[in-house]
Amino acid sequence: MTGPASALRYLWVRSTANRLRMQIKRVRNPRYAVAMLVGLLYFYWILIYNPRASAADGVNPFANLMNSGFALPLASALLLFALARWWLFKGDKSALAFSPAEVQFLFPAPISRRGLVHAKLLRSQAAILINIMIWSVLLRGNAASAHGWQRGIALWFLFSTLSLHRLGAAIVRTNALEHERAGQRRSIIPAAIFLLMLSGVGYGVFSQWTAITAATEVGTKAALQAVVDSLAQPVASWALWPVRALLRPVFAPNATTWLQLLPFSALVFALHYLWVLRLDASFEEAALEATQMRAELVKNVRTAGGVRKRSTKGKISRIPNLAAMGRPEIAITWKNVAAAMRGTAWRAQTIVFLIGLTAFAVFTSTQSEKMANVFLGLCAAWGGMLVIFGPMGMRFDLRQDLPRLALLKAYPLSGARIVAAEIAGVTLLHTVSIWVLMVVPVTLFIINPSSFDNKLQLPVLLAAIALVIPAVNALMFTLHNGTALLFPSWVRLGTEQRGFETMGQGLLTMLATTLAAAVALVFPVGLALLTLWLGSTALGPLSILVAALLGASLLFAELWPVIFWLGSVFDKTEITDVGTAQ
Repeated sequence: MTGPASALRYLWVRSTANRLRMQIKRVRNPRYAVAMLVGLLYFYWILIYNPRASAADGVNPFANLMNSGFALPLASALLLFALARWWLFKGDKSALAFSPAEVQFLFPAPISRRGLVHAKLLRSQAAILINIMIWSVLLRGNAASAHGWQRGIALWFLFSTLSLHRLGAAIVRTNALEHERAGQRRSIIPAAIFLLMLSGVGYGVFSQWTAITAATEVGTKAALQAVVDSLAQPVASWALWPVRALLRPVFAPNATTWLQLLPFSALVFALHYLWVLRLDASFEEAALEATQMRAELVKNVRTAGGVRKRSTKGKISRIPNLAAMGRPEIAITWKNVAAAMRGTAWRAQTIVFLIGLTAFAVFTSTQSEKMANVFLGLCAAWGGMLVIFGPMGMRFDLRQDLPRLALLKAYPLSGARIVAAEIAGVTLLHTVSIWVLMVVPVTLFIINPSSFDNKLQLPVLLAAIALVIPAVNALMFTLHNGTALLFPSWVRLGTEQRGFETMGQGLLTMLATTLAAAVALVFPVGLALLTLWLGSTALGPLSILVAALLGASLLFAELWPVIFWLGSVFDKTEITDVGTAQ
């Protein structure tokens, strides 16, 4: 092994060991000791006891889902469209960013660009291996299924390929945006291939749209089967082949099938690896650009005369200035909102989703009432998922600012006001993101009012949902921010998004926060149900609005003392208790 590679390996091994040692030392603190005990019990229940009991009963929701005929085709299509976000919305530059210390020491060092690419890929292996272990347990099926180690290998190819694709897409997108014609020429081939794959899947679905529409009238299972059949059409099937090749070994029912399918998964991985290596000439300048943008996040927030951001065309645009007078905590909320609008494609995605949802609502309503209802149900399910999963990605709050605790403590504000301001900004943004989904029932109502039995009930129901969403979002963000504040050494800080290789960790986090949220919602939901029961006769549909208002008010009342308590925790937190953004 070369000298630079040995030095790099020594740096990472010692850094990881030292960080782990410091985290273990935190267990001497009673707060961390109790959290560690609860965490061990939680992991035992979710990863060992629950799968073992499910296997004994013959009921494993993950394994049963994998054995269904719908899982593989639908998962392939959904994964392909999920990857489209890296290509359509500015690219995921966090896949490229190095820490300032790595830029200072690695880029001038005698390490090739290809070596830096390998270094970046190796850094992702720790998260990949952790998630392989999690998913291998969750996907454990019956005795006839492939062994755990075989599924683990299949998952490694899947997550590693996704990591390579994320890195390659970031390099291509960054060069296309920052280097104009030269970068765009380098981006034509990979972008064209990906767009052809998306177009092929779209063509397969719409070519069978008549059959899908007819199946929708029969039932949900028939509609899913019609979609699966459309994805089996030659054009869509070839377009989905690379994604399906990665997923099929994970779904393999036995070792023989696994052995037959694994070479195709390895081929897709190898093609991605060679593609990323061919991009190594663009890697250093793209990585420097991403690192510089990350380093300027805090500086730009405090730029006099308004926050500046670089648009997708490389020009400078401005986020509206904050008023010179007002409550100081509003400045923190404004800062987080501005950072989200500058650092992500939140505004562009919101506009695209608003237009797209409206168009799909119009389209489905013209097809059939059944299809419109199915689309409405999908949007409702999507909204529920956003409530649960959204706070894990929208991190422009204390999880962004805790590494700069010294600056926060210098503000002339109490800890409770700082915590409330940090939570308020992301709650506002995420609430708007979910409110956008309500354009679907509004559009359906405008086009076909007769499809709703009670014309007063829909506006009342939408108003009730609009009242409840901010309260539930505030609860979810309070849980995430409170965890980061209570255990800053154990929680990932910073705003950078992680790729699909961290889905297992995200799933466990989602289950834990959902359980905690369910406990907090017991009394608000109980009050809302009691109000509905008592007021349905006297108030009619308006009882829904009254119940939502009382339930949301009680939830905010529950959160108020929690915010003050977290504020006291913030005041007592020492700068040495918090690490740097990861």
